[in-house]
Amino acid sequence: LGANLVDSLQKIEAYEAAVLARREKDTIHIPTVGSTISTAYEQLRNASEYSEGDLLQQRAIRRYLNRVLSFHAKVSTVHLADELVAELTQSEYLPNDHTTKTDVKTIASDIKRYYNAYWDYAETHRSAARRASFQKWVLDVLAVRSEQTLQSHVRQLLFAHFAYTALYDKIDTKKLIKNNERIDAEDLSIVLYVAVHRALLKSDEATIRTALIDSYRQDIDDVKKFESFNQKLDKLFDSNTVVYATRVVSKNGAPLRFIYTGFFRADSPLTIQSLKSPEALEQNLHRHIEHEYADLNKRLDVGIIRSIIFLLITKGIIGFAIEVPYDMLTIGAILWVPFLINLLFPALFIAVSRLTLSTPLPRNTTAVISYVNGMLFANEATTSQIKLQKEKLSVGFNTIYAVTFLMVFTGLTWVLYKMQFNIVQGFIFFIFLSTASFLAFRLSRQIHELEVVNTPQGSLSLIRDVIYMPFIYVGQQISYRYSKVNIVAMVLDLLIELPLKTILRLVRQWTQFLNDKKDELI
Repeated sequence: LGANLVDSLQKIEAYEAAVLARREKDTIHIPTVGSTISTAYEQLRNASEYSEGDLLQQRAIRRYLNRVLSFHAKVSTVHLADELVAELTQSEYLPNDHTTKTDVKTIASDIKRYYNAYWDYAETHRSAARRASFQKWVLDVLAVRSEQTLQSHVRQLLFAHFAYTALYDKIDTKKLIKNNERIDAEDLSIVLYVAVHRALLKSDEATIRTALIDSYRQDIDDVKKFESFNQKLDKLFDSNTVVYATRVVSKNGAPLRFIYTGFFRADSPLTIQSLKSPEALEQNLHRHIEHEYADLNKRLDVGIIRSIIFLLITKGIIGFAIEVPYDMLTIGAILWVPFLINLLFPALFIAVSRLTLSTPLPRNTTAVISYVNGMLFANEATTSQIKLQKEKLSVGFNTIYAVTFLMVFTGLTWVLYKMQFNIVQGFIFFIFLSTASFLAFRLSRQIHELEVVNTPQGSLSLIRDVIYMPFIYVGQQISYRYSKVNIVAMVLDLLIELPLKTILRLVRQWTQFLNDKKDELI
């Protein structure tokens, strides 16, 4: 594994040096008119979606492609790549004077190739469901391809390969199969690879799909293979086996996460020189881990702020769209106390939850260093297997959990009734308190992801878990369905993004027209 790590780092260095050497000098300059408005909207849009920070640019690219590519009538793809780069630059996803003409040509070629392939497929397949699936795959892969052209994924892909290699011999993949799901033995490698991406890199389905298409060489040049391979991936993505495998990788992934941030990330402080000896690695890794703890505190603060903004935006929209009209129709006036409680309490709850979040203890640092040293310098014979615990069905504990669930919700319902909440306001309160609980829980998972040594729970933590677990569960279900059908994002896309981006495009074109006229006068 140590040799594998050195080889990966050398490949990254060689690849990035080659890209830098090929990079053209004639970069593209984008007019900055409207960039402030565009950037502000993107921040609002990203807050409403609450996706991982590394995925924001890719999601912006996908929204653009979904907006400009018609899948009902074929349209011209000329200049779409230029407009995409202009939008990303104006929204500050890309620095100005950074993207080259070669980048634009590559993106334009990919858009043309995938879009034409869709229409070739649509001519022979009239099923609306199959065409919709093919459209999703095209947009997924095209968005990732475009981002990879603008910002290389070589570091993430090589780390995924390294982590997969590190875990493959430690996990009996056959034991990952859950609920007797029908998964072919040769597909268990895909299961583990997907779990590595999800657990360690927080990759979305589009990123994983594209990486696997490249690994198995199932690209759109062969439409039949492309379709069958993506159908297989869709089944695996939704399987309980992949969910369980992701949980296993995440629980045992703390050392690999420090290897990623230490060696593979673009700003990673550790180099091949850090691998000269176990002593050199220990010294450098200790310093890196302490830095990561400090960075974790900053990420938690940012996460809390983003969560509060997310809650205020969604609650404000839902409140004025549902609560206010319901109050006016039923009693003829707005009940301001329940309205303000629904608006502010979830945000206040998640702000206070920051006080319960703290970085891992020093003994965790020692455990991580020991584990990584053993991983990179020990012989293969000394590597230990990851034990997969069998899940036991406990009727007694499940019954107690169900009773606790009902007691918590019944008690809170009684409190809201005494505070004169109507049924709509009570329902909204439960939804947003559950969402806030889940967001706080997800932030706390960032701490646990860096832990090799489990932190013991005190009595207060146990009581807190008993009370808030039902809300976390409900919040998880809401979050999952919200991510599938994000109504707030759909409203923003329809009412703001479409007209805003259209106006900004016209402004860019008008600016270019005036510049051309000025040149004619010289």
